[in-house]
Amino acid sequence: MGDILSQSEIDALLSALSSGEVTAENLEEEEARTVKVYDFKHPDRFSKDQTRTLQMLHDHFSRLFATSMSAFLRTLVEVRLISVDQLSYNEFIRSIANPTCISLLRMNPLDGNGLLEISPNLSFAIVDRLLGGTGKEIKKNRELTEIEQTLLKRVIDRVCESLQESWHNVVPIEPQIETLETNPQMFLQLYLPTEMVILLTFEVTIGGSAGSTSLCIPYVVLEPVVQNLTSKSWFSAAKKGMMAENRAVIKQRLQGIDLELKADLGATELTVNELLGLRVGDVIPLRTRVQSQIPVYVGGHPRYWGKPGSKNKRRAIQLLEEMQLEG
Repeated sequence: MGDILSQSEIDALLSALSSGEVTAENLEEEEARTVKVYDFKHPDRFSKDQTRTLQMLHDHFSRLFATSMSAFLRTLVEVRLISVDQLSYNEFIRSIANPTCISLLRMNPLDGNGLLEISPNLSFAIVDRLLGGTGKEIKKNRELTEIEQTLLKRVIDRVCESLQESWHNVVPIEPQIETLETNPQMFLQLYLPTEMVILLTFEVTIGGSAGSTSLCIPYVVLEPVVQNLTSKSWFSAAKKGMMAENRAVIKQRLQGIDLELKADLGATELTVNELLGLRVGDVIPLRTRVQSQIPVYVGGHPRYWGKPGSKNKRRAIQLLEEMQLEG
């Protein structure tokens, strides 16, 4: 009821409008004025443009990782980026289930480490698939055995490969697994509790099972290269990478094209009567000397100078040098 004016307040407002103390423009500006909530305990370290670039970059990672896992598990795997969030390191650690599968990743050549967490239901679905099962989801949570951890390290290696490929257009990194734990509290002292991190959450679907995996990268790790995390650098680098990739594909396809190779031994002129009188064993003198170089045509165009001869009792042509063509 606080938004409803009393009769005395209405009279005071009309009086102020009549005297010119308050104008309609003042009232419109007051209504348009908004308050933005800002939490000084959790300041944003990444700009909106940088966050958008990280989102595009890891959308690409999702496709690469899905393709790699589909081939590795021999079943359809779908990976989708759900969210890109900024939060404190303490909030991230305390939001993880215990036990779980969490690994420490070296982010060479950057200083510092990232953390990769694979939810228990996804971990056991992957292990079940690798051991010959259908990849069914297991609701019961327990610590991973050494054999299961070894199997999951092979999956994390593929995460590192996909990260390296998706990041190389912006920042060349070589992620490597350093250690794997089941208790997230083991990494509680890795960074300050208030250190801001970027948290990327993915949904992974294997057959009928679904789970989540999260990648946590502290701001201090990305700080030296954070200026490269812009949409402009992402699109320009992606365009260059696409041009190089297209060039390689075109070159590969051109290498499979068949072209006619022809050597011109020389020429002469004969009358029709001389042509009709040719017999087996006759010798036709050409205008080309024995020591002279002869032109070699590729696809109907002169490209090389060569010398005729024989090799292994077969006629051959030795390429001597490339022609210097005008224009």
